[in-house]
Amino acid sequence: MDQRSQRKQREAEARRDEILCAAERLFSKHGFFKTSMAEIASAAQFAMGTVYRIFTSKEEIYISLMEAKVEELMGLLEEHIAQADSAIEKIRAVILVKLAFADRNRDFFRIYVSEWSGFEWTVKSAFGDRIWKRYLAQITLVADLVREGVRRGEFQRVDPEATSLAFHGMLNSTMYVWILQSSPKESLESKGKLLANLFLNGIEKPMKKK
Repeated sequence: MDQRSQRKQREAEARRDEILCAAERLFSKHGFFKTSMAEIASAAQFAMGTVYRIFTSKEEIYISLMEAKVEELMGLLEEHIAQADSAIEKIRAVILVKLAFADRNRDFFRIYVSEWSGFEWTVKSAFGDRIWKRYLAQITLVADLVREGVRRGEFQRVDPEATSLAFHGMLNSTMYVWILQSSPKESLESKGKLLANLFLNGIEKPMKKK
């Protein structure tokens, strides 16, 4: 690729990023359904034609934002998992990373939770296979960690896929309820220790030996 082509590609990527940033601000402030393509174009300081040459619709912009968020999250998960030695510590890392990520991106994910129902069974119908496959990648990631823990004797013998679904059900429901609160009293990240202990140790009180 020659220098001119490289420059055009960089300019196209910069325009795309500016549109996405403008859309995220508007979605967070007004909601997805109350934001128009014209408002996005105005906020990004582009003509409508320019926006439509890059994105075919408002839904396409939102899907692109969702993809970027999920890719960022997956990168963080893989980075922190690589730094942990045991399966137990890797599971703890997944919990803390996901909660901290939702904490930092609360405004954006609040749109998803409040306007798209925000549960696993709506992901595919709302956003199609692109986001759904990325969501399934997170299910597979945790299932593999459970499988690793079973193999290394850290976990009891459980079904990895079913355990991963239960794990995400616990985590996601906590995240969704917190995100929908207008003024949470505590950070989402502060719930990490409790959730990790519940998942890894359960709530059953050990019986005293007679």
